[in-house]
Amino acid sequence: MTSNLVLREVPCDSIRVVGRHRRDMGELEVLAASIATVGLLHPPVITKDGRLICGERRLVAVRDILGWKTIPVIVLEVSSIVEGEYAENEIRKDFTPSERVAIGKAIEAEIGRRQGQRTDKELPPELAEVTPGVETREVAAKRAGFGGHTTYEQAKKVVEKAVDEVVAQMDAGDLSISAAAVIADQPPEAQREIVQMPAAVRRQIVRQLREASELPSTAEARRIARETGMLVADRTGRYRSGLSDEERKALKEDLDSIWAVTRAVMALADTPLDPVELASRLEYWHCP
Repeated sequence: MTSNLVLREVPCDSIRVVGRHRRDMGELEVLAASIATVGLLHPPVITKDGRLICGERRLVAVRDILGWKTIPVIVLEVSSIVEGEYAENEIRKDFTPSERVAIGKAIEAEIGRRQGQRTDKELPPELAEVTPGVETREVAAKRAGFGGHTTYEQAKKVVEKAVDEVVAQMDAGDLSISAAAVIADQPPEAQREIVQMPAAVRRQIVRQLREASELPSTAEARRIARETGMLVADRTGRYRSGLSDEERKALKEDLDSIWAVTRAVMALADTPLDPVELASRLEYWHCP
């Protein structure tokens, strides 16, 4: 931990959780058992006034399951990060990617608060003219040690959509942020299966998923097919034509009719009928 960060022991009940940090707390008993065995390796992060920045699961696990009255925390002032008092590499070294996502969100909120209160003069000169949206996310990404907003948004996706196992592997460095983001787009059970596979197999799966994600959506595939007159594969792996729903329905009806005639002819071919009887059968099956 760098010298700019302060580690302090505080009462658990003194930490204020503003808003909901986690959509799903996951298996807190497992987390509590791990903390009881190996200790609290990553203390929660709070502001000077006791607001929680990240680490809600750890706080709840030690407070509600292990019964801790106090907890070690890292005190980090978001305003100091906005003002550039922390080097980006310090933040990157001292915090996991999921923690840096929480720090980035806090930075976005702090910049928005200052701009919303028309206190832009409080911002560093290089941030005073930052506009909301992409520019704010870019600043938050850099201040939180992500380098750029693309990696920041990928890490956000992992925190918001991935199962705990994927987040843990990203934080441990076993999964890159970009690979974890690809896995996060899969159903929960598929995510768990992927992260349990050998590293080489996992990399191959991520590569295939990434390539599939670059394919067009169903609607886009149909648009391209209409323009080119060719079949186009979409993200589901199915090939799409440029036909409208009505055209596809009409084509299916025609094909069904042709198949019915084909079956009728095949059946008649095995039946000894004279020409008159054969003609009447074909007329019955609506053969031209």
